[in-house]
Amino acid sequence: MQTLLKSSVVALTFVLLAGCQNQVENPEMNQCAQQNYQCETSCEQQTTAESLKKQVCSGKCVESYNQCKVQAEKLGNI
Repeated sequence: MQTLLKSSVVALTFVLLAGCQNQVENPEMNQCAQQNYQCETSCEQQTTAESLKKQVCSGKCVESYNQCKVQAEKLGNI
C-alpha cells in the first residue's frame, strides 16, 4: 500500500509538472501526461508491488508516453 501511494505521488507530480510546462504552448503534451498517469495507475492496481509484471506494464506506459510526446511535439510545430 505504501509503495502504491509513493508511486501515485510520483506519477501525479510528473503529470502536474508536464502540464505546467506545456499547458499554454502544447495542450497535447498535457493529454499525454494524463494518459501516462492513468496507465501507471492501472499498472499499480493490476499488479503486486515491485513485480516483473509491474515493471513490464510501467515500461509499456513509458513507451506509450514517449510516442505520444513525439506526436504532440509535431502537432505543436504545425
